[in-house]
This record gives sequence, C-alpha cells and structure tokens, in this order.
Amino acid sequence: MKLAISIILLAVFGKFQVITLKKYYNGQGVIFDETAHYPWIERDYVKPYKPSIEDIKKAEKFLSENYYSYEQNILDSFQITKHKISLEFKNPKNVIKKFQKYNRQYAGFINSSKDTIIYIGLLNFANKKKAEEYFDGWKEIIMLGSDGFYDKNQDSFLINQTKTSFVYRIHSK
Repeated sequence: MKLAISIILLAVFGKFQVITLKKYYNGQGVIFDETAHYPWIERDYVKPYKPSIEDIKKAEKFLSENYYSYEQNILDSFQITKHKISLEFKNPKNVIKKFQKYNRQYAGFINSSKDTIIYIGLLNFANKKKAEEYFDGWKEIIMLGSDGFYDKNQDSFLINQTKTSFVYRIHSK
C-alpha cells in the first residue's frame, strides 16, 4: 500500500526503444516514440516527438556539461545560500560519474515555439533489487514518484534542443 501511495505511475502507451550509451551510463535507456503521450502538463506543449539517438547524445552531453549551472540557477532562484552545489560538478566527467548507475527514460515534444524539447528521466539502479521493486515497468511507462525512495533515487531534466538550454519548471511571482 505504501508503494501505491508514494508513487504516481504515468502510463505512456506507445512503442519504445531500449538503448545503451556507455559513454554516459552503465545501465539502459528507453526512448518513447511519438505515439506516447507526454504525461505532464506543460503550458506550451503542442505535440509528441520521438527523440533520435543523436538527439539523446546531444541532450546527455548538454546535461553533463551544464549540470552545475542548472543546479546553481535553481538554488539562486530560491535565494538559497546555505547549500551550494559542489564545484566538482563543473567537470562533465564528475556529472557522468554521479549519474553512471542511473537508467534513463527519454521522451520528447514540440512546444508552441516549434522548439524540440527532450525529457531525460534518471532512475537510480545502483541498488538493483530496490530499483526493480520501485521502478517496476520503467521500460513501458514514464515514472514519477515522490517521497522517500523516489526523492533520493530519481531526477529529471527538460532540455530545449532548439535553443540548447534547460527548461526550468520554476515559476516566479
């Protein structure tokens, strides 16, 4: 019951492709195709898009090279000065190492500006037994959990491929 309460499974019906990108992670990734419906409400979402392997590689490269600035921008937007992101994450190799044991979920959509947006969902599979329990079905559905295990073992990013930038989900007043 606790598992049912602490996770929201968002069904994504469509075909998917399993990939591996050893340069970025040890596990597997899954690319959802354009028949899958992106499950989050984005104010400028227009239509689904299936990312290509090249799109995925560009998004992974962008994430590893810009993770530090993304996290710092989040902290700055909330005016959080107590916590700082480690300077080690300015080095893309350290970002890759941090997420090495995370499996990936990829989906895409086109926004109202006709930009291509790539979703990268990161699921920590360092503890395979727990991951298989909590991320059961991760190849068929995009997973979004909250609380406990999920807070510590998953992350996600939206990358605007057209503008080569992150999409921030923080809305200011």
